Amino acid sequence: MCSSDLPADMFLLLLLLPALATADQLPAKMLGTYQLETSKGFTDFMSEIGVGWFTRQIACSLYPKATNKNLPGGKIGIDTSSTFRSSSTQFNFGQAFDETTSDGRKVRTTASLVGDSLIKNQVGLGSSSSSVEVREFTQGGKKMALIHTIPGKPKIRSVRVYKLLSRN
Repeated sequence: MCSSDLPADMFLLLLLLPALATADQLPAKMLGTYQLETSKGFTDFMSEIGVGWFTRQIACSLYPKATNKNLPGGKIGIDTSSTFRSSSTQFNFGQAFDETTSDGRKVRTTASLVGDSLIKNQVGLGSSSSSVEVREFTQGGKKMALIHTIPGKPKIRSVRVYKLLSRN
């Protein structure tokens, strides 16, 4: 059957259907355990959100691991671990949830999947700062750039590049 055998509306719907679909979970290329390789701008980001000098020094000397996984019930799980601090978060795409970030901020987070990026918009609660956290996957998921920005402060940008250690 060629496209001329379908009514125009049906053909258009079939073309647009993949774009209308929303992701329930992470694609396979985003799953696995990653380890930090390089970091740029992280000290400035942490300073801007109120992290103290001593904690910044420790955090910048570590090479944490991050594990991205799909969980039952359509949930996404992200575990981050280092010798200093570990954290774990679970969420569904498009559903706001309360989160305590690794730096201690209380935020209301909404996560989405856009192309090869997992985006978490974090709105500060109380006196906590808002931020945007993007996990951008390249090289078929062999690299993950974790990018932190602060809305309204374009000069504050942290880019931490992780390499894939293993698929889960």
